[in-house]
Amino acid sequence: MAQEKRVVKGYEVVQAIEIGKVEVILAVAEQQNKPYLVCYCTRQNLLSMEQYYGAESGNDYLMAMQDFTERIQDEVAALQQERANLLLDMPVLTANECYALTSEANFENELLAIRPERLRPEYRAAHHQLVVAIGGFGMSPHSRGRTVYVRNVYSGKEQRWNRDDMLGSVKPEHIPRWVQQRLEQQQAPEKKRAQQRVDAR
Repeated sequence: MAQEKRVVKGYEVVQAIEIGKVEVILAVAEQQNKPYLVCYCTRQNLLSMEQYYGAESGNDYLMAMQDFTERIQDEVAALQQERANLLLDMPVLTANECYALTSEANFENELLAIRPERLRPEYRAAHHQLVVAIGGFGMSPHSRGRTVYVRNVYSGKEQRWNRDDMLGSVKPEHIPRWVQQRLEQQQAPEKKRAQQRVDAR
């Protein structure tokens, strides 16, 4: 069975490289006045929907290819800078550092690690793995739903994963020192709002 062609804005995708938070795309539509298109695609939203932006079209293939490769190089440079800015050791967390999750496990408010193989190679490190479950049917062991909404401990950003993407709950002796500070920072606004509601009564 022939694989369905991927089309972006009427252009057929011929090259696509996932790097960092984006996918860099080169697409072609020979019938267009400007047959070559370069753009970004991201799925950094809670529904993991494809969102395209930064589209540039032209009639010179070599210029389009140069644009395509330069965008990839820019993403690599940004990732290298991100790594250089980390002041903490961020080793990858494996099954050895986690308690295995059972079929009866409830994820609510658990400190969990995402399976490294579910992350892109450039993101296989503790600050991308460590999350706290905050919602979704997948938190409960007997629910039909598998979606788990989490908050990344390091960045504070909310993400959407599936129940089987979770490696396990992190053993106390392997929880990095920075985790507690980050959790307190993220919980502070919630505690403040709760106190304001109490004071307003």
